[in-house]
Amino acid sequence: MLKEYLCDDLVFLDKEYKNYEDLLTQVMETLVSENYVEKEFQQALLDREKEFPTGLQLDGYAVAIPHGGSQFVKQDFVSLVTLKTPIKMNRMDDPEELLEVDVLFVIGFSKSETHLKSLKELMVLIQDPKVIDDLKKGTSIVSIL
Repeated sequence: MLKEYLCDDLVFLDKEYKNYEDLLTQVMETLVSENYVEKEFQQALLDREKEFPTGLQLDGYAVAIPHGGSQFVKQDFVSLVTLKTPIKMNRMDDPEELLEVDVLFVIGFSKSETHLKSLKELMVLIQDPKVIDDLKKGTSIVSIL
């Protein structure tokens, strides 16, 4: 299911950003210009991240799955971002703790059913250290999915 929502123009590998806001600003340029979302989607993600962080500490690595703002989604998508240098994000299950995140899946779905199914698939995917390592090395996301 995930691979039908992930397009080449939404994969950003080995990028460098100062922080989460900087990352979102850059990714949003593509999301808006390619008609995936309305510009308000960025603020919706920022607001949601402050209230409900999406950073996940896994076995030896941290991943984040920013999502929300379904009312601003025009076309369902999954965007993959891998970073040269990790950015700090708050941990989902302990919001006071900061994590060093270097793999993010920015997702947007207009329907909650599709959103939940995709989140479940992503949760399985990100728990495999080999998959995360392959993503960081730039291995084709489509072949991994």
